[in-house]
Amino acid sequence: MIAPYFLRAIEDDEHLTLTAVCDRNDAKLVDFADGSRAVATYTDHRELLASGLVDAVVLTLPNAVHAEVAADALRAGVHVCCEKPMTVQLADAHMLMALAREAGRTLFTAFHRRYNRNVAALRLGVGDPEDIERLVCRYSERIEEHTGSEAWYLDQDLGGGGCVIDNGPNALDAVRTIVGDLELVDATIGDVRRGVEFCAELHLRSLSGVPVTVELDWALPSGEVKDITVYGKDGSVRSADMLAGFPGFKSSLDHEYAAIMADFRHVVSLGDAYTDAGPDIVALVEQAYAIARRKEPRLRTPSKRPTMARFVKLLFHRRDERGMTMSQWLSRCVRQGEIHELVTTTDQPSRPGDRVDAVGFLGFAEFSTATVVQRGDVVVCNGQRIGTVAGFDECHWPNHYNILIDTERIITAEDLSLQVGDSLQLLEAVR
Repeated sequence: MIAPYFLRAIEDDEHLTLTAVCDRNDAKLVDFADGSRAVATYTDHRELLASGLVDAVVLTLPNAVHAEVAADALRAGVHVCCEKPMTVQLADAHMLMALAREAGRTLFTAFHRRYNRNVAALRLGVGDPEDIERLVCRYSERIEEHTGSEAWYLDQDLGGGGCVIDNGPNALDAVRTIVGDLELVDATIGDVRRGVEFCAELHLRSLSGVPVTVELDWALPSGEVKDITVYGKDGSVRSADMLAGFPGFKSSLDHEYAAIMADFRHVVSLGDAYTDAGPDIVALVEQAYAIARRKEPRLRTPSKRPTMARFVKLLFHRRDERGMTMSQWLSRCVRQGEIHELVTTTDQPSRPGDRVDAVGFLGFAEFSTATVVQRGDVVVCNGQRIGTVAGFDECHWPNHYNILIDTERIITAEDLSLQVGDSLQLLEAVR
């Protein structure tokens, strides 16, 4: 899918000459075997490197093989332009950088969005990053429209993941050109299919403290959304739509890949003075996966069935100094037929041991099915949303839990006109 953009960029650059093409699929080499575009063709990259025909190579390969092929090229004394990400693992990126230094050759990662003319205009318009209040980057598409016949994008072993490792590097690098170096704060992935995430949300900050949000999505119903919005400390809002002015599908890529090849030539001329940003982006992606894959929840991914209960005893009183204590547990298993007490509060307890004084009592409810009640569940009484589960107080355990509910105001059964037998639902909050 990407090779044609590189080929056009090479053909349009008077300083570059295409001399060889390599692919394991013979069918992809037919157009290069004869005619006006005839060049040497290979099905093994090692044979190409041994031919002596090339000064540099462009790698448009599945992510998982970048490290191996780039290493072979550098050992052969050939400059390398590698599609993002440089590697899947940070250790491999460092290995390649060391090889490049030893060989005296250039290793260059092709982050094409940094060359987008609208991003460049935004970068100039923003000026000093110190004037930025926050930045949001959206990078959304329907991945099936972009992969063509290349199924490796959806193979975790070959791709290394989903939208975080595919779209993430371009988004992160483009943001980095505006606010400078980034450090990761948090990451959440979702809509995971066979180990490949189709959406993600990354929270970062620049070294000067600018908060950055990167929203990634592979499951946009149609079209694309790829933009950066900068909110200034002076109240200004500036944005760059990466696709504006390019009405055709992927038509923004031609000028970006032309700039990649021009920049590649330039950094080769710099020699040891050039240091590639590839490992920095690989580090952010690796950190994002380390955080997101070990945490709950998953975006857009329900993980439990709705919880149903009915009130068997109503309560109407409220207290200002109740003295409940937030439990250490963020979730509790509930058996079918168990009865627990529902308590509203405006104290917003969030940590184990937090004291809960301002409370209102709804009553006791019997759970009709076995379930898990967890912090963040949305509480619905008779179809009306009243708040979210804050946690649990265990002062009456093992008789029952007090299920604490964050509400905007103190609520009792009489405020909701509850009747014995009325329904209660606890619904998982799915973003």
